[in-house]
Amino acid sequence: MTSIQAGSPRARWFWIAAGSIVAVISLAALSAPEALATSHDQVGVGQVPETTAPSTTVIAAHPISVTAIAQQMQTAIQAASPGSTVGIDVVDTTTGAAIASLNADQQFYTASVVKLLIALDQLKTQGWQPDPDTAAEITQMLSTSDDDIADGLWDAGGNNAIIDRMVSTIGLSATTAPDDIAQWGETLTTPRDVVSIFHYITTAVPASARDLILGALHDTSETAADGTDQYFGIPDALAGANWAVKQGWMDLDSSITLDTTGLVGPSPDQPYRYAVVVLSTQPAGTSWSVAGAALTAGVALLHATLH
Repeated sequence: MTSIQAGSPRARWFWIAAGSIVAVISLAALSAPEALATSHDQVGVGQVPETTAPSTTVIAAHPISVTAIAQQMQTAIQAASPGSTVGIDVVDTTTGAAIASLNADQQFYTASVVKLLIALDQLKTQGWQPDPDTAAEITQMLSTSDDDIADGLWDAGGNNAIIDRMVSTIGLSATTAPDDIAQWGETLTTPRDVVSIFHYITTAVPASARDLILGALHDTSETAADGTDQYFGIPDALAGANWAVKQGWMDLDSSITLDTTGLVGPSPDQPYRYAVVVLSTQPAGTSWSVAGAALTAGVALLHATLH
């Protein structure tokens, strides 16, 4: 797509700065279960305690709210990239409970995240049993974010008709096709709708097609087909976790778009337990390295909670 430009590769890193470490430690403490009201054993009616020492009251730590977690993430992102607008939705897929949420119903450009819908539409068109060539194309389009393949499938599927079909199939509430049918990356969506897309992939797509998609997202290459470093946000911030991601980036005259989305599992026995979606609009002229580091700083604050 002509509006997408490659960023210069940058080194991977995990913790952003000492401040992020402090924030993660604080987040872990705030997320701990509530403590008992007192530190001594309960005494039955009419019984005399074995000790006359006064009991010590423990003030319980209340779990941090989903909005507070997301606001911490937003603060970290905006500190690294001032002027950014951020939408966040993080959901435990086993319970449906929100972990972090902020501007979850606000629209952002999808950039290459829309390739999930392009892939799903193509697979559904072929009865979820793609021929080998199509399967290979979808795998490469998702894992390397190949724009040329996306262009071909977009045109073959009828451009905006792909979005209309997938909105109806999945039941998306706020995803709309681009005004310019040639610019699939200008599709608009919300963090909540992207979570719904991942939910659809994991619960409604037949196993063979689901495995093809998740396999490609799990094998996302560090360097995209256009030379961009894809390991910002989830891959860098949650190193050591199982993840399957679809990243997005796009350069417009008025702003840049950078998105990190995917499924994250804290351990092999809980693969892809959490849906993590962070969409951002950042000021025009922001370098890809700065923009990517900002998203990594925000997602890093989820490390203690998701583990």
